[in-house]
Amino acid sequence: MANNSRAVTKVLWVTLLANLIISFCKLAFGIMSGFISVIADGYHSLLDASSNVVGLIGIKVSSAPPDEDHPYGHQKFEIFSAMGIALLLFLAAFNILGAAMERWDSTEIPESLPIGYLVLGVTLVVTFVLQRWQKLKAAELSSVILHADSEHTRSDLLATIGALAALVSVDLGFHEMDTVVALLIGLAIARAGIQIALQSAGILADKAPLSAEEISERALEFSEVKKVHDVRSRGFGSGIFVDLSIQLDPDLSLDAAHEIAHKVEDRIREEIPEVHDVVIHVEPFVIES
Repeated sequence: MANNSRAVTKVLWVTLLANLIISFCKLAFGIMSGFISVIADGYHSLLDASSNVVGLIGIKVSSAPPDEDHPYGHQKFEIFSAMGIALLLFLAAFNILGAAMERWDSTEIPESLPIGYLVLGVTLVVTFVLQRWQKLKAAELSSVILHADSEHTRSDLLATIGALAALVSVDLGFHEMDTVVALLIGLAIARAGIQIALQSAGILADKAPLSAEEISERALEFSEVKKVHDVRSRGFGSGIFVDLSIQLDPDLSLDAAHEIAHKVEDRIREEIPEVHDVVIHVEPFVIES
């Protein structure tokens, strides 16, 4: 898990640097031109950077080894970081939507500048590459925080596309599109926050990451296992904990039963790499009348 945390941290540092540069470029152009949609997009990118910092803090805490007070480890602190990202998204959405509604009643017209196309075009390409890389790393490292951050970056990608569309619309004389795009960006940010919050809440509530059938079928691959029941799983990513009860022939010796339980554990961990620990309860098989 230590190597996994270091890899996630490296991705977050690269992403943080990229987001800071992207947000500076967008905000500089947005403030200079008066495009509220570009300013909203810039703040969204800055929020991405803030979520990277939250993620880095969460990873630092969650990577600590198990101790007496936390025998299952500190991995769930990563979920609190994801919830922090969701909260930041909600705050950004609220502020952007408020600013867009104020602009709706304003007669102010943004000033179109040719450099805007260059700024948004370059940041769009960089954001696309960054989001794809984050998503691949999230799957490779089974990281909830990277998945949450990639969703955040994806919403930033959509926001930049919208800001670029607003630029074109204003040049064509449709000035109100700047406000409309800002509203859409705000709603997209809120949607991303809701998705992350729901996923994180499910993990905190110990929603089963694996189906009982997926675990049972591994145990039943051994002919000595007559029945499997009370299958449970909790956790996420590469830190899933599983416990189950298996019923064996009551005539088996204790050593034989112990060996079968070990084989079942090894099979589950081999075929489901995300499983970190397996607890198996061995019981005598009783034919139900």
